[in-house]
Amino acid sequence: MENIGTQVSLPFSRAFQIALQGIRNRLGRSLVTMSGVMLGIAFLMCTITTQLIDKTVNRERKLRQTVNLMENVLKSEIGAVQGKRIAVAAFGAISESERTLIASIVAAGPVELRGYGVEAAGVTRSGAKDLAADASVVLIFGDSKQCPLSLAELTACMTRKLALDTRADRAFTGTPDPSIRRELFFGKQIEEQASKQRIEAQRERSRLIWIVAVSLCVTVIGVANAMLMSVTERFREIGTMKCLGALSGFIRTLFLIESALIGFTGSVVGAVSGALFTMLVYSFTYSFATVFLSMPYDRLVLAGMTAVVIGTILAMLAALYPARVASRMVPASALRSTV
Repeated sequence: MENIGTQVSLPFSRAFQIALQGIRNRLGRSLVTMSGVMLGIAFLMCTITTQLIDKTVNRERKLRQTVNLMENVLKSEIGAVQGKRIAVAAFGAISESERTLIASIVAAGPVELRGYGVEAAGVTRSGAKDLAADASVVLIFGDSKQCPLSLAELTACMTRKLALDTRADRAFTGTPDPSIRRELFFGKQIEEQASKQRIEAQRERSRLIWIVAVSLCVTVIGVANAMLMSVTERFREIGTMKCLGALSGFIRTLFLIESALIGFTGSVVGAVSGALFTMLVYSFTYSFATVFLSMPYDRLVLAGMTAVVIGTILAMLAALYPARVASRMVPASALRSTV
């Protein structure tokens, strides 16, 4: 009586070659499955890249929000800047938001923009006595808490004595004049705006988490459906391999390798395209240099690698059930299949 020899198990390299050949033979279906993985990971990468860009351009965003608030306060007091005379008095160092507002006023086309203690393009230098002559408003800028002039001196020769100040704690010389109205650029409005922005940011973060989770679940379902269809199409092939001595574990390995290759390729393409697309979109809102040159690429690469790992693992998890179905097929039943 002859001894029954040990069943031969093919090496992993051979399983990899067979799985790769299976992808080539069904390239159309593989590309469709890969696109599902790519879209899911691209959306995930878009979300991560958006968070990184938000932190990178947070200073630019805050500057724009501050300038927009100042512009709104100015327009609510005097209306459109165009065709009016504006006076600007600076005491101490001017902030970036104040300098940006000056540039915005110049671009709006006023009749004249006079400046005291201000050196900027489009600003006509003036003395304190002639600063507010025929002006609609006096803008008081700078980081100094002490002003060497009085409000009466700053608003001299004005029909409607109005001053807009960026500091609430600024002290002026002389006796306060009740006929002069001094308003602040930053009061309760900026606190209310900051509170609304925090609440909206939390809501947006929660929405993104749910959307990403749903997107990844759809990706898993799509991969599982594609792999099940692949099993159905390969009944006879699987039955033939089993008749030739292929083990159930080898069949499972084939499908897991195939899903891993599809998941890895789709994840790489999705991670790269998602990051680039997001950065390009933000470069239209902010400058190209702000987005691309200040991006923390070490964190972006780490996030991309994490997204690729997640996509590959999800694709393999989605293929577990189809691989199990394929490995448990009875060879005779598979060979009789007419699919």
